[in-house]
Amino acid sequence: MELLSQQYNQSITVYHSPYKGDLQVYTIVPSLIDFLRYSEDEISVFISKTKKITRLEYYYYFDNPKEIKRFLLTHDYLVEYLFEAYDQIKRIFKENLIEIRLEYDRYSEEDFEGLFVNIKTNLSPEPSLNLLEKFDKEWWLKVDFEIRSVITIMVNSI
Repeated sequence: MELLSQQYNQSITVYHSPYKGDLQVYTIVPSLIDFLRYSEDEISVFISKTKKITRLEYYYYFDNPKEIKRFLLTHDYLVEYLFEAYDQIKRIFKENLIEIRLEYDRYSEEDFEGLFVNIKTNLSPEPSLNLLEKFDKEWWLKVDFEIRSVITIMVNSI
């Protein structure tokens, strides 16, 4: 029993069976403090992720906020790329930028689930596409394929 206690670094409670014989049941019970510490760490990680996603709403207009937040909570590695994408979009599109929208979409027939970054500009289509091409060459195509496979970046002229 001492070996179990050391192996699991927990206190062990022994319950004697009410039945005949020497049957004993051992349970390893984590201390309440350890349990709360673990739970607190899990909660603080969740809150941290949620705060970052909420901060994204200052940069992007969320078309379908519940779906976007759910998707980003399960794909939290995308959040930092979305912050960086915003900086790169601002750098390249400059004063021609009207807004940046973030949309979630799911195509079950194609087994695709992902985000769309929709850049709206005050330019005509050709100059808008030229800036998108510049964005692609200078930054987006250097981003890992795993990221680019779930985030699509488009441009629209108004």
